[in-house]
Amino acid sequence: MTNFVEPLNIVKRKIPTTMKRLLIILTLIPLFAAAQHDYAKMHISHSELIPGIHRLFVGDVVTVVAYTGEEGLMIIDAAYEQTVTQLIDTLKRISDQPVKYLINTHIHADHTGGNIELGKNATIIAHHSVKKWLAFDRKQGDKIPEPMPQHAIPNFTFEGSLNMDFNGQTLNIYHLPGGHTAGDIIIYFSKSNVLVLGDLLFADNFPFVDTSQGGNPVVYLQNIKWILEKFPPDAIVVGGHGPVYSMEQLREWLTNLELSVEVMTEAKNNGLTNQQMKEKQILSKWDSYGNFFITGDRWIDTWYDFIE
Repeated sequence: MTNFVEPLNIVKRKIPTTMKRLLIILTLIPLFAAAQHDYAKMHISHSELIPGIHRLFVGDVVTVVAYTGEEGLMIIDAAYEQTVTQLIDTLKRISDQPVKYLINTHIHADHTGGNIELGKNATIIAHHSVKKWLAFDRKQGDKIPEPMPQHAIPNFTFEGSLNMDFNGQTLNIYHLPGGHTAGDIIIYFSKSNVLVLGDLLFADNFPFVDTSQGGNPVVYLQNIKWILEKFPPDAIVVGGHGPVYSMEQLREWLTNLELSVEVMTEAKNNGLTNQQMKEKQILSKWDSYGNFFITGDRWIDTWYDFIE
């Protein structure tokens, strides 16, 4: 039997409001992916992380997590609308059950696009801000997509945090606002010790901070610190993009991001503009982190106005 319990603001932390918001022109990840990939040819790789919890990697770009058990099938994120046929075929090889629950970790279309098909007979769970955003016209880069159909919009939303009993264990779901977007949530499988972070983890890469949707790079790193303090050191960590991590790898990734910020802070304090930082290639030590979506130059742009 599925039980939902919404504790009162277990995670409720104040987001800094004195910082200037970064105003840069960035298209969202799904628009970038659309320009780079032929969706019809996108392969979905599959691995079982632990009995009952599967990681599906769509086109080597975005992660979907599938959770199977006696009570039904749950998936976390739905990838692109254009890859939903491949995703359904892969899910059928994992389970003969329909999707009962679909959790969206945040608003972006590479995580919610598949709602249009997978949400027809499922309960869609998300932070309430995701529902509000998907239900109305919203600007996405230089395009304004149509609102999603009603069946694709989250129909079970929450604030703060949520405990959900399903398939023999409790899922602890936390809203960590203001990092990647305003509506980011993470999911912890308490028995399996698996932590799903959505786009609060771009493993082996600089992360995308969507300031147009409430993201903030300072808060992004604060949220990763909170995660490292909150959860067991031997947890399996699954991000929205990139390889599966251990908690130690997550810590190392955070350390590298913090070191890159220190380099940018010193450069700005020495009078360098963001353009001069790029010309001097001050982040060359982390060139390998710029191979996906956010290059070193874009990481500089992300941070420049937030450095005090």
